[in-house]
Amino acid sequence: MYSQSLFINRLRQAFWVQLCFLSGLTSANADWHGEVRFLNEYIYRGYSKSRGNPVVQGRLDYQGEAGWYAGARLSQVSFDDKVNADRAELEAIPYAGWAFPLSADWKADLSVSGYIYNGKVFSQHANYAEIYGSLNYKDFLTARVAIAPDAYQLNETVTDYELSYRYDILDNLQFSSGLGYYQAGPILEQDFFYWNLGVSWFVTTYLSLDVRYVDAQLEEYHDLSPLQDEFYPRPQENKYLVSLTLGF
Repeated sequence: MYSQSLFINRLRQAFWVQLCFLSGLTSANADWHGEVRFLNEYIYRGYSKSRGNPVVQGRLDYQGEAGWYAGARLSQVSFDDKVNADRAELEAIPYAGWAFPLSADWKADLSVSGYIYNGKVFSQHANYAEIYGSLNYKDFLTARVAIAPDAYQLNETVTDYELSYRYDILDNLQFSSGLGYYQAGPILEQDFFYWNLGVSWFVTTYLSLDVRYVDAQLEEYHDLSPLQDEFYPRPQENKYLVSLTLGF
């Protein structure tokens, strides 16, 4: 059985690697940020990581003056393998990257993240890494490519393409939307589009509320079974995603 202490040790090691890497870059302008988020469902590229249930997530992030950053996110997860005693119930995502300007209007971002679970996903170890590259235009239009060379340790490479748009309606109200194409055929037997649009209300400096419509062009090709070991995350159940974020 995958022990809780092993999960904690791996997460601690990932944190220390990132902090040691950035320790030489610390300056007076370096900054720490964090947040706690409450969501009615954990939706990830068209499918659910919480079986339609609410989750709590947390994030701690370090940003250096030179554009380097590192941090980690932690979330509750729940897949359709509830009968397995060693199933994963937590997902940690340590990450590190570098954002840098290309011109007055354009900037780029290169990063890598890991997905670490405190148990098995559909009866197998599923920790994996993902590499990202993105271009941002004037902070309102972003194009991103993500590649996972061994997604969920299934010995398959998957690629995700995403385009997102943001527009400030008011000083404290922002409209945003996104369109993605997930080449997940090697692990999900289909490639598909997914999209979202919604508004974020920044109630105070530390509190925000986000409401959006989310959907995906998914085919339900598999009957969900609580006894299955085959990798098959549940398609999203909610069309409307609501999240409340407390930040610092």
